[in-house]
Amino acid sequence: MSSTSADPNGSLPAPAGRPSLELLAAAATATLLFSVFLVLPLLGPLALPFAAVPVVRLAHRRGAGLALSAAFLATASVGLLAWASAGAQEAADAGLMAAVILTLPALFSAGVRKGLDPSRAYVGLCVAGFVAVAAALFARAPGADAVVGREIDQNVDDLLRASSQPPRGPLDPDTAARLRATLEAVRGFSKRYWMGLIGACWTFGAAITFFTGAWSGRPAPSAEATRFEALRVPAPGAALFVASGACWVLGGPSLARIAGNLLWPLAALYFVGGLSIICHFARRWFRSRLLRISLYALAIYVVPINVGVALLGLFDWYGDFRRRGREISES
Repeated sequence: MSSTSADPNGSLPAPAGRPSLELLAAAATATLLFSVFLVLPLLGPLALPFAAVPVVRLAHRRGAGLALSAAFLATASVGLLAWASAGAQEAADAGLMAAVILTLPALFSAGVRKGLDPSRAYVGLCVAGFVAVAAALFARAPGADAVVGREIDQNVDDLLRASSQPPRGPLDPDTAARLRATLEAVRGFSKRYWMGLIGACWTFGAAITFFTGAWSGRPAPSAEATRFEALRVPAPGAALFVASGACWVLGGPSLARIAGNLLWPLAALYFVGGLSIICHFARRWFRSRLLRISLYALAIYVVPINVGVALLGLFDWYGDFRRRGREISES
């Protein structure tokens, strides 16, 4: 995708409505969606990627100034709510998290409005978010690795206790042994690569935020230019992915751990890129929305297929599958 000049006053007239009302509406909606995370520990995280959508929409429609103002108001509101319910420590943690989740997507979306290539803006958002979350965790707790490890141990132990007495009675010995072995493997993997798993979650959440916010901001020119089906991961990412994979497999324990924590966010990025290619062709070939949704569900949830989706995104820099598809359809 080439760099897109997205002057909001060039192709389309200024958006209708009062900017101040849009600012307040975006801040209020972002605060509400983020509060769901604070109130509902299990289902609440599903609302986090959508919390910044109104702020991203505002960035495309009105620019960085109003979008960042809305992010600041929402962050302050989240901090006040957390302080009222759980105290100053919880307020600081919630405010820091809200600042990262709401501000970064607004900044990179505003960059697209100024002419930044949307694909590069999304990749930049993924990198900046991963770095910001890692820095915040280690700045907040110098022994973050040990703290997270204890939390993972606690969660896995809780699952083991719950599985030992399911609603219909204890499991048979073979099933219980397999379940315990699976949970122990999850424990070890999560403790070793928890930072990479956080980066992968950020990558998936950033895709929802960035592209859904742009969709909701249309017909603003920068929002029109930001389309999920046109996403392309820059070619240097493939070399970094291969190098990380090689270090993960061939390196020593310390190097393998560092490489693994970098590999999982990259794998998530290429999965998102592969899914965008599937979305591109599905929009052209399938008119039925039900068929497209079924295809996306298969690509996401079926293990052999989702691995293929990530490989599709990885090799797009070489194969340029969208162009090849156009050539085949035109021949």
